[in-house]
Amino acid sequence: MAVKGTQPTPTHVLAHLSDMHLMAGDALLHGHIDSAAQFRKALARVEGSGERFDALVLSGDLADSGQPEAYRLLREIVEPVAGRLDAPVVLTGGNHDERRALAAGLFGEDTDEPQDTVTLVGGLRIIAIDSALPGFHHGGFSDAQYAWLADQLAVPADHGTVLVMHHPPIAYHSPLMQLLDFEDVPRLRAALAGTDVRAILSGHLHVTSFGTLGGIPVFVAGGVSYVDDAGVPRELLMGVDGPQSWNLIEVHADHVVGTVVPVETHKTWPSLNEEVVDYMATVAPEDQRIVFSTKR
Repeated sequence: MAVKGTQPTPTHVLAHLSDMHLMAGDALLHGHIDSAAQFRKALARVEGSGERFDALVLSGDLADSGQPEAYRLLREIVEPVAGRLDAPVVLTGGNHDERRALAAGLFGEDTDEPQDTVTLVGGLRIIAIDSALPGFHHGGFSDAQYAWLADQLAVPADHGTVLVMHHPPIAYHSPLMQLLDFEDVPRLRAALAGTDVRAILSGHLHVTSFGTLGGIPVFVAGGVSYVDDAGVPRELLMGVDGPQSWNLIEVHADHVVGTVVPVETHKTWPSLNEEVVDYMATVAPEDQRIVFSTKR
């Protein structure tokens, strides 16, 4: 008999990673970070978690400067993991990506158009839409993208929709990064009002952050490559080699939960001894809460 808990298992589980900033060759990101090694380390944590993932979501800044070799490296790193997990890779570009190189390297297309996609996994719709504006680091959607998004959302999906976009449509505390945020947030809020969008997954900020857009939860994944130090004065932008992370996104019938998972493997110890775990497995499910919760 296993411990039942009090909540049903999620209908869908997503691994949400962002801001890999992959480089060509052996170059170090900002002269400090082996971004390919960081990405491999993050995916090893994803794979080692034992979760049954419905999709691997990569929310932009896949490459640091849009080098074609970086997109080939991304495929080399992520595709074997996705194959072993039997989970599709859902990705979108970020402000450090270049659309033509991304389209060629990841989709086999020779175009500067955004590679916006729809992926269905067990009734959950995941829409990835490129918020990177060519030639700029701030984000937004074109009129054509808004029209395309409206068409996709016109009919609800069985389990709703998760929207993936690089630039998070929420405020960040850094005035410098606010210059690079998503433009016309009110238009996006209006476009999503009344739709079945249940969560927005973003990156860009290199910190784990959470907010809402018109009641829709926004989950920002901390950078896989490096992290912005949010503990320094807000006028500064200071990169940190740690604590890199990714988000475990659990979609339930009536809510969505995000949990931060560190990329680095830290020393662990059992929070409960084996005797307690073994004993709880013998307790009838209807009695498990009172037995485990009672103070002694």
